[in-house]
Amino acid sequence: MTRTSRLMYYMTLPVLYQRVTLRSYPETRYVDGRPEGYGSGSPFVMGLSGLASGNSAPLVKEFTVTGAWSEPGIDEYSRGKIPDSTIMLGIALRAAMDRMTHLKSLTWYLDSKPTKSIYQGLAARPTLVSLTLRFPQVRSPRPIVVIPPMPNLRRLRVSDIDPLCYPDDISGLIFHAKQLEDLRIHWSPRMRKEAEPSISFRSIFGQCLEAKYKLKIKHIGLQNFYGPNTGDMKEIFEPGCVESADFLDVFGGVYGRPSSIWVDETWKTIPGPDLFKNYKTHRISEPAIEHAKILSMFSGLQELYVIGNNRNDRDIKWDVNSPLTTGTTPATSTSTPTPTSFEEKQASTVCRAYLRALTTNHGQSLTRLLLPDQWPLSGNQIGDLVSKCPNLEQVGFALDKDAGEVMTLLAPFFVKLRAVRILANAHTASILAETEIAGLIDGTRTEPLYWRCLNVNIRYCGIGDIIFKLDKAIQMPDEEGNLEWLNLVTLATLEDVQQFEVWRLDKFELW
Repeated sequence: MTRTSRLMYYMTLPVLYQRVTLRSYPETRYVDGRPEGYGSGSPFVMGLSGLASGNSAPLVKEFTVTGAWSEPGIDEYSRGKIPDSTIMLGIALRAAMDRMTHLKSLTWYLDSKPTKSIYQGLAARPTLVSLTLRFPQVRSPRPIVVIPPMPNLRRLRVSDIDPLCYPDDISGLIFHAKQLEDLRIHWSPRMRKEAEPSISFRSIFGQCLEAKYKLKIKHIGLQNFYGPNTGDMKEIFEPGCVESADFLDVFGGVYGRPSSIWVDETWKTIPGPDLFKNYKTHRISEPAIEHAKILSMFSGLQELYVIGNNRNDRDIKWDVNSPLTTGTTPATSTSTPTPTSFEEKQASTVCRAYLRALTTNHGQSLTRLLLPDQWPLSGNQIGDLVSKCPNLEQVGFALDKDAGEVMTLLAPFFVKLRAVRILANAHTASILAETEIAGLIDGTRTEPLYWRCLNVNIRYCGIGDIIFKLDKAIQMPDEEGNLEWLNLVTLATLEDVQQFEVWRLDKFELW
């Protein structure tokens, strides 16, 4: 329609170019037997040429470059020279971005770092408020660019930082971004897996520490940090400003790797409550008694997500060969070990500490709660959540063997609950094996499935990996002719529940 109607073309043009993504492929792709860009250049290069020379660049507000950029002269780095192809790419991208007069967001996922000229062009763009960088995991020598200040930056996201892969210096960028509100930093998981404490907060926040400037940010996200506690963290962030925090594989916990225990032990010193007093949303992957104590030092938390479900990267070798299991498990065994009685007792102790802190300090404010599947809740613990956390809207937890019936009885008392997620364990398998549910899952059931309405507000119920959608309750006669309220139950997909944080935020990603 936009090709045949000039009016529609000019009406939709600003929307069509508002978000632009250019993807480079490492290999030549073919369409109908011919390579893409037959007779000209690749779609990546031609799109870049159009932005640099056409009239559409001023319409771009969000720009993303991603994919693999071939560097035929990559060995030139070791001789102290940047390959010509990389220099030309930087020139073309700088020319295109200089024409993006309304650019607000840049996402760089290309496997070649931005050149210095690109950073300089971004620094001269006063409209830029969001910057996302992913550094390539390549160990060949390459220049380390000190990223210039971008004073209007509000969101900064940097991923795959590895000191052996020549990441650019972001310390000055962070220090000069006085309007920064959202900061998320992801390090390569290599250092934690190899127990290599080669990073520190000073490499990221060094200029802030030297100037004694504390960041006034609202959201902080850290992932895969592995380094000793030098006491700098309390000097980095302004107390009381942080409202949301994600800490994924950062400080260790009860499920940490044995090889990292000596570094993680340095983080068990509990800081003062000022740093957490305005926390509203918190997401972690490493539960610990010390963290539960922190939760008991302030009040007002609205959302807590303790993720780690379906995670398979724990140090299985340690579990098999530990003194707790060597008496019954051969040293050569390769089977996945089951939790020992010590691990179950430890998980139960940590779970009780968290529930005590949540129900005592955050019961009236808590609206969303996700607990790990290693903590099956008993009927009494579910009852405490019902009575002391009346504003819960989304919950996710595992059930103990006798808690299913209690959950059914207490469901009507979760008056604001809209989504419930029962995490997979040995007890959910029997629920999914029931004839009616199994028939709905495998598609053999021909009649509609109805459940007795236990809560008028619940619209989605997850059991293990299966998600059920509950339609609005309707009155229907039972076998004896009496009217009762029933929900029509159908299967839903993971995409259907992305509006609910107990599903959407249960992942090891900062964004």
